[in-house]
Amino acid sequence: MEKLKTYLIPLTILFVSLVIAVALFFVNQKEAQGPASESTGILSSQQVAQMAIDYINQNLLTQGLIASLVDVKEENGVYKIHLKIGEEEYDSYVTKDGKILFPEGYDLEGASETQPESQEEQVYTIGNFLVSKDETCKENEKPAIYFFGSEGCPHCQWEHPIVEDVTGKFEEQISFHNNMDSGEDMDIFKKYSSGGIPTLVLGCKYSRVGSGARLGEEGEEEVLTALICSLTGGQPADICNEVRSLIDQI
Repeated sequence: MEKLKTYLIPLTILFVSLVIAVALFFVNQKEAQGPASESTGILSSQQVAQMAIDYINQNLLTQGLIASLVDVKEENGVYKIHLKIGEEEYDSYVTKDGKILFPEGYDLEGASETQPESQEEQVYTIGNFLVSKDETCKENEKPAIYFFGSEGCPHCQWEHPIVEDVTGKFEEQISFHNNMDSGEDMDIFKKYSSGGIPTLVLGCKYSRVGSGARLGEEGEEEVLTALICSLTGGQPADICNEVRSLIDQI
């Protein structure tokens, strides 16, 4: 399926996220669509498809964009939904009970041959950030820090204030691109993100798709501080000295 290229970031939640399945609980929609088959408990394909389209339009799309159903059919035990957003068309999959939406299908057989090699080439550092071989990207001679997210994304809502607090300590040392619900800097987003959000790109040297929730707020703040300090040459010293042990692990 062709990746979404021009729409704003919230659409990536639906079609190019690394998350394989997003749970969608359609209790209210089921009641509105009518009862399922008494014998099987399975909704009709049209019911499930319309529930998915309604959910996408009400919860996932940026204002002004509308998803419409093109076709639905049964495939491999689930319903394959062919839908259209703007001028682009996509295939998604929904379980027959209407509870789980698979935004994208992955060919596991085709991926199995190349996946191990790509994993071996990747190097990670603290906070599960991917380390790039690229030169540090700068703006006005300062390392450029990018945040990509959306208010409709719970993990983005968790991560965003932490990023703002941390970057606020480096106002003189970095250039912060705060792309919350923004379509700016999409060239950076496409290069360093698989399509999921939140995405953090620190000086084009460290990148991560997803939040640092598993570290907790304090742990995430320390990791981000240490990584940025590694880009600023340990400045400001009073801030960077507090995370010296983490900097040494990078």
